Amino acid sequence: MNSNIRDIYKTLTMLCVEDDKNVLEIYKEMFSLMFKEVYFAQNGNEGFECFEQHNIDIVLTDYKMPECDGLEMSERIRKIDATVPIIMVTALESMDMLKRVIDVHITSFLKKPFTSESMFLAFNLAVKSIIAERILLKEQTQQISYNDYQENLTYAKEKTIIKNDLGDCKRLLHYHCEVFYQPKDTLSGDSYLIKKLSNDEFFVFIVDGMGKGISASVTAMMSSAFLNYQVEKLLKKGSFSLRKMIKELFRFIHPNLLEEEVVSASFIYFNGQKESCEYALFSMPPLLYMKPQENNVHKIRSNNPPITKYSQDFTIGKMPLQEVEKLLVYSDGLNENILKNSEDIYAKYIQDDFKKAIDLKMFETLRTEKVEYQDDDITYLFLTSN
Repeated sequence: MNSNIRDIYKTLTMLCVEDDKNVLEIYKEMFSLMFKEVYFAQNGNEGFECFEQHNIDIVLTDYKMPECDGLEMSERIRKIDATVPIIMVTALESMDMLKRVIDVHITSFLKKPFTSESMFLAFNLAVKSIIAERILLKEQTQQISYNDYQENLTYAKEKTIIKNDLGDCKRLLHYHCEVFYQPKDTLSGDSYLIKKLSNDEFFVFIVDGMGKGISASVTAMMSSAFLNYQVEKLLKKGSFSLRKMIKELFRFIHPNLLEEEVVSASFIYFNGQKESCEYALFSMPPLLYMKPQENNVHKIRSNNPPITKYSQDFTIGKMPLQEVEKLLVYSDGLNENILKNSEDIYAKYIQDDFKKAIDLKMFETLRTEKVEYQDDDITYLFLTSN
């Protein structure tokens, strides 16, 4: 045995299962010097218990043993570990046994009586299998680590693209405005902007890239980054308008969308001087709001189809802010939360929880009491009049 192989053996643990005490003593004397750790058992039941309790790299087992033979033990091992090398000492007495051995994926055999040469050939085959698995695992681990690193960089970039001009005071005109942003995965298909145009004007944008993964994330972040740039550009010219903003996004995004790709988005312009709110909702959930001195939840439904590569015309709605005491603006991910002990989704309870909640914290408490897990990215704004 060359030194490289010997060094590898010294990193491995082995389980020997043999009912003949004389043979077991020979194994102890021989293998204890070769392997890092060697465990011994006298039947298949003991062997399986030992395998469950320890981190075993190689199994060497006799076939014929009392209580539980080597093949029965191997079948039990394969149910919990499909790859550990198993070397079986047997005479391969029947075709039925051979079929069972093949089904269990025994790594190699030692036919009685075996020589030291045949034993080491079997061991070397097992060791090669272990080395190959370790190399594959290392490569997979490195790839996962690299992917995690790249996703974390992407998420950091997403956070820099999102702009929220409210600051710690969270004041949007006479409203207290709180934001909840929680991607399901590192790559988020949601993004948003809250841009202060003047003391009396704010622009709010929520985008939901349809689908999951990189494509949706790139579209959402690209849209937010462009609109942030465009707002600054239009402000310098003193010519902001909601219609102009949407047209500019269409002009920018059309060449960058795939043929089948659609984008949902909410554009909202709060004008404190005119006490009005202009909105264009592209296949987004309805805006929920409550009027002063009322106990009903009102809806403003989406007034435009989703944005596609060929979108042109669109509608802008208008609502007086005097009628809005409380407002919820959200992406579809809020609807799609999966409920506890139910096949329903959270859309069933949004209106009731919005009606009860006095702020975002209370709304989150009500939501999380009902939700089992998050099925999509969640973004929403909760505005209350003070």
